[in-house]
Amino acid sequence: MSRVPTAVAAFVAGIVIAATTTAIAGTSTPDTDVNSRSTTTWLTVKVADAMGTRNTITWVPTGSFASSAEVRVPRYPTAAIQGKDTTRLALSAVRNEQVSAQLAIASGHDLHDVKASVGDLAGPGGAKISGSGTQVKFVKYVPVQRSKSEMDWSATIDQVSSATEVSGDRAPDVVGDALQEGSSIDVPAYAAQPLWFTFHIPKSAAAGTYSGTVEVTADDGTRVSYPLSVEVAKATVPDPKDYNFFLDVWAQPETMALNSGVELWSDRHWKLIEAYDRDLASRGQKVINTTIVDNPWHHQWSLGTRQSQTATPYSSMVAWKWDGSRFSFDFSRWDTYVRTALKSGLGPDIGAFSMLAFQDGEHLTYTDTHTGKNVTEPVDLGGARWREAWGTFLPAFVRHLKTKGWLDHTYLSFDERPVDTMTVVKDFVHEAAPDFDDRISVAGSAGTTDIASDLSVSWDTIDQMTPEKAAERRAAGKITTFYVYGTPAHPNTLAYSPAVEARMLPWISAQRHLDGFLRWSYNSWTSDPFSQPVYIFTQGDEYLVYPGRNGPMSSIRWEQLKEGIEDFELIAQLRKKDGGKDDSALTDALTTATRDLDGRTKNVSDIETARAAVVKELTS
Repeated sequence: MSRVPTAVAAFVAGIVIAATTTAIAGTSTPDTDVNSRSTTTWLTVKVADAMGTRNTITWVPTGSFASSAEVRVPRYPTAAIQGKDTTRLALSAVRNEQVSAQLAIASGHDLHDVKASVGDLAGPGGAKISGSGTQVKFVKYVPVQRSKSEMDWSATIDQVSSATEVSGDRAPDVVGDALQEGSSIDVPAYAAQPLWFTFHIPKSAAAGTYSGTVEVTADDGTRVSYPLSVEVAKATVPDPKDYNFFLDVWAQPETMALNSGVELWSDRHWKLIEAYDRDLASRGQKVINTTIVDNPWHHQWSLGTRQSQTATPYSSMVAWKWDGSRFSFDFSRWDTYVRTALKSGLGPDIGAFSMLAFQDGEHLTYTDTHTGKNVTEPVDLGGARWREAWGTFLPAFVRHLKTKGWLDHTYLSFDERPVDTMTVVKDFVHEAAPDFDDRISVAGSAGTTDIASDLSVSWDTIDQMTPEKAAERRAAGKITTFYVYGTPAHPNTLAYSPAVEARMLPWISAQRHLDGFLRWSYNSWTSDPFSQPVYIFTQGDEYLVYPGRNGPMSSIRWEQLKEGIEDFELIAQLRKKDGGKDDSALTDALTTATRDLDGRTKNVSDIETARAAVVKELTS
């Protein structure tokens, strides 16, 4: 995704030099247990000063429970901790949504068995929201690692993060991002530990104020109780399958198997795929992204090395075979992948990557049935051999999709191919398989507007996609979203991006009258993203979640993106109520939510203020 190479640093023996970790202020080997390591004396003193005590304390990041999830808590706070004086917790919500918030705890001694609980919430007329429906997770810290690549366009750590979110003792510096599940957690002395709450508001909840208690305990006798109130408005977010927001993040099944230690395409692997699919479906993911060739993201790097831009290459879900005179295709794995995703609630759209190589010369990959060998054959775009191969595949693909009933929802998908190249493909598709004329999906520049019926414009060309153009495309049944990658520095969803930025992205889509958001990778991990979080690109560019025991481990940015999508749904309802027009209240709300794209300086209450204005207009 927007990987424009310029030679600055390199591949050695075909492997990216990403294993060397350079923290913000020094070089070190990543600590594999950054959540429990001891701190140095100078850092201990600084944290003690920030705490103002050596006793156990709890606090509300930002001082307001409502905005507390929109920041990252530094593992080792060195500035005076705010929010220690907050004694009451308050949230606002609508029905059928999730609301995240966090508390933090730290002590001058080791803490064990730290846990939090939420009691039942009592509401109007005897209504109740069960406390058991609230999830409590623990923010997990990961080492901060600079990438080593051929890219000089990518945002740097210093451009993205703030000193208040990335912290440590340089061996290494760390950032809180992953959300670890469990009944309790141990916390080292002089280390902050955020407790992450996800409140689920039932669709049937009566409007009104609900009251309850949040309690935090630890083995040293700590027992802190906070009174909690949740104001539920008379509005409802639709189920994820009915979201208007068009979310398209690209999952990679191979790394699910690798990071869980299971055999690729085994029964256990398919169960893992189902778990990740269910997670995607809970966000309203609209596209089942598939591969129809081996390694669609193969890269011809400027120093002459051909290697995938993902640590584990994608494999083809379609088996290509050549018997010396003709091509044939086995779609069985592709079918299973699509069926599994549909069953889990993904779709209905299906993306097929890709007729064009990414940042590489065109080539075919297939099994020679005479020799049994796998072959990679260079071809010329539009040349006789290219036309022979794709002229055989496309009609066969159409016939197969018709038998499955999936043709009307399947797109030929392309990643950042230039307009002249895409024009060759579009003309050929019209000739060989005109059923796909109106089902071409492109992530790239706004210059491909006339080619793509599903277009995601890059951040650097987003201004070319005016609200008027987006509306014209929508009226024609076309989809228009936008994406970010290693740039811009702000807003983004990198591992150390200010948390509020992920929440803000759907607001940007709403403000620009776009349909949604795309992110090039959901889970393209290294072999261990908890100790070596970077393969090539800026940390977190390659994944939004982490590998968990039996499925995904969520992250702060993945949860914040979900809640921004819920905000988008409320905006969509308000627009429908107002006949598709933006009144002054909505215009002001959109301006407030997006008025500062740099989360380091943004007032984190902006989103809550803007959302409250939307809910007020919607329920008035």
